[in-house]
Amino acid sequence: MIKFVQVSIFWMSLVLAGCTSDPAGYHVSEYHDVKFEDLAEDLKVPSKVWDMLEFKAAPEGAHAEGGGGEHGAAPVPSAVGKNLVFSEVNVFLVEKNDGIVENKAVKLLLPKGGGTVDLSRYITKKQGSFFVGFEFPQFETATAKKVIFVSKARKRRLGQQIFGSGCNQFFDITDRFLKEMAGEGIKVNTTQERYVSVLGGTFFFSAQKDNDVYLAQVTFTHPEYSPLFCEAP
Repeated sequence: MIKFVQVSIFWMSLVLAGCTSDPAGYHVSEYHDVKFEDLAEDLKVPSKVWDMLEFKAAPEGAHAEGGGGEHGAAPVPSAVGKNLVFSEVNVFLVEKNDGIVENKAVKLLLPKGGGTVDLSRYITKKQGSFFVGFEFPQFETATAKKVIFVSKARKRRLGQQIFGSGCNQFFDITDRFLKEMAGEGIKVNTTQERYVSVLGGTFFFSAQKDNDVYLAQVTFTHPEYSPLFCEAP
């Protein structure tokens, strides 16, 4: 438990280190929409993260990582009697400094279940900051919400700060995440690829409504900086 609290504080310190009072952040009037046509891969969730999302452990003999079912298919009965439903999630990348994000402000419309975002396609080589936002529509009427971040970025020291949360570390960031999304979003910086170390990993979203649980994930990768990841994207 102590370790979990420590790493949770560490991850959020990376996010808060770049925060300003910018009132707009990722909330802008126009975006360049990018729709992902391909269906996402099967939703895979580490067993410990399932527990944090309030799912019971898989039955004996089942795979350690959850998932299964087809994206867009009818709800799938779970081991705890709830219906697991894959849902859409959107990602926003909005530049704070000119020339950081291709097309200035991008809205990525991911399919049911979510998907993988290759940051090299949207973030330029210039130095500066940009905002990251998420939209999980099922949160609007949910009776319970959960956001879990699973880090896939190696720790590294830049000056007096450590960037990257370490391999396969996971954090319940629900409360702070919701506050950030109501504000400017997550602000990250491209200098020395700091943003890769902060975002490198997977965000899991879970929303409960009656007997249904809606799920999605967003994984950030950057093939050009594979040494910064625990495994090559």
